[in-house]
Amino acid sequence: MNCKKIEAEGVKTVIVTDEYAGRDGSSQSLADADPAADAVVTGGNANEVIVLPPMDKIIGMLDYTDRIAGGFDGSLRPDGSIEAEIQVITGATNELGFNKMTARTF
Repeated sequence: MNCKKIEAEGVKTVIVTDEYAGRDGSSQSLADADPAADAVVTGGNANEVIVLPPMDKIIGMLDYTDRIAGGFDGSLRPDGSIEAEIQVITGATNELGFNKMTARTF
């Protein structure tokens, strides 16, 4: 874990990561842990289940919807909506922090 190595050199470190905490958020989300990792920011749980509404126009195909990472048997619903894990949207849990959620200290 790079955080552990950098903290050992005296550099305060903040980890920014996404998580795979299970669909209900109760699974252990990070594969590695250490007491030195005491400042962690999450980009979100990639396993969170979302529903995408049906579209009037589709560019491409829907053949792979049930097989793509985050999709499962039945993800493509008969009405054209898609129920899947948020990881089906590339970059939805971006570790670089490119999202609309923020935290501020006043």
